Amino acid sequence: MDKYEVLALIGEGSFGRVYKAKILTSDKIIALKAIRKCGRTEKELRSLRQECEIQRNLNHPNIIEMLDSFETDTEIVVVTEYADKGLHEILSTEGYLSEERVQKIVCDLLSALYYLHSRRVLHRDLKPQNVLMEASGVAKLCDFGFARNMTTGTHVLTSIKGTPLYMAPELIEEHPYDHTADLW
Repeated sequence: MDKYEVLALIGEGSFGRVYKAKILTSDKIIALKAIRKCGRTEKELRSLRQECEIQRNLNHPNIIEMLDSFETDTEIVVVTEYADKGLHEILSTEGYLSEERVQKIVCDLLSALYYLHSRRVLHRDLKPQNVLMEASGVAKLCDFGFARNMTTGTHVLTSIKGTPLYMAPELIEEHPYDHTADLW
């Protein structure tokens, strides 16, 4: 943590906290996601480490870039590029978006999903809270906590992951699913 200066708390949830910070050597603004280890099972910790591994190997203009990750005695810390706002926050304050703006966001997200799916990665938690917006209007997919890297022998999944309000019907009905569940 000595390479970073925390500037502000920007989000908090059951997983931990997200901070706006800067890299001390370059003054580049970044986001630090600090996930508490305390109270988590070994399986949950393995899942968090898997999230880091999936995101570390992604490189796409519409996916939040992971810059670093490390562990302390009490936390797993994920360092990513910083985005100005979340889509959920924008929708809450503005109420609605113009059709042109929605088209741009949808195109950005489809590009991100095409990239993920071509690499056999399922996001499994697509929702406004997991879409960040740069000041330039570029949408970026984030939060790979439920993501799954499908091996070449895996064609469908059966585990239920995601946020119930945004889940595809096949997940709710506990049917096998594939990458098309991300498109719901």
